[in-house]
Amino acid sequence: MSLNKVFIRQFSGSGAVLRAGYSTVQPVHHLVKVNKAALKPLYQGVLLPKDDIKSVSFKPTEISQDRVAEHYQNTLKSDLLLHNYEHGATTLKGNKKRSWGEDSPYKLYRNLKKPKGVSRPSKDVHPIRYDNVPEVESIVIQSYNKDALDESWLNISTRLQLAQITNVKPKQIYSKANILPWRVRQGKPCGGKVEITGRDMTQFISTLTELVLPRIRTFQGIKNTSGDSNGNITFGLDPEDVKGFPEIENFQELFPNLSGLQITFKTNAGTDERARTLLSSLGFPFYNP
Repeated sequence: MSLNKVFIRQFSGSGAVLRAGYSTVQPVHHLVKVNKAALKPLYQGVLLPKDDIKSVSFKPTEISQDRVAEHYQNTLKSDLLLHNYEHGATTLKGNKKRSWGEDSPYKLYRNLKKPKGVSRPSKDVHPIRYDNVPEVESIVIQSYNKDALDESWLNISTRLQLAQITNVKPKQIYSKANILPWRVRQGKPCGGKVEITGRDMTQFISTLTELVLPRIRTFQGIKNTSGDSNGNITFGLDPEDVKGFPEIENFQELFPNLSGLQITFKTNAGTDERARTLLSSLGFPFYNP
């Protein structure tokens, strides 16, 4: 019998099977039935729900109060309902894509043409009721760094800046067009993008309204023309304005190459007027340019 070992050449990969700590053995703990009625008093904690602090499966979470969310639920929500409520209001139909007609067989299977007077269809505007009071659903923050097109390591600095401010890992964004004068090529990394919700979103709103924006001497407010007609408001901050964030101000030596931010508030308001009223109640000023 030959004692020579047979070596099989394998190509390297990044799949989950080849990662450290990965096991192909399926767990069997969920197949074992436990008679909880016959447990000793020492193991009575298994019977408790997982949200009970005495349970063995209890996991501590954030226990500090969310001032912005509580202020919205206890004060702003009822005020916004009273302000936007209209008795007998009906749903306003938005501009939808139109048909080419059915008088010709060539028009029957055509794609619908653009709405009349606008380039893209708009949503229906529903009247404000108790179940659709305007609120901020999420905040999208983008940072475009044109210098990163020449120096690729600046993409890491841009994404670290976003992660430091928002407490969320950002995504890499890539250029979508070829612009020769700006030396922009399609598919080249040029910044980062992050979308925050929940506690991170309310903390970001509190930081903006209380610490960052009041310290910008040239900041007059958000323009009244910054909406997209669907209830989403966008404004930007310069690299000098970004230094006002406490996460950046106290560690400026770690972020020598700052880039500006483009902040978009996604709301369910339906119209820009309702969205401006919502953001004004949260502490964001507006002005007519």
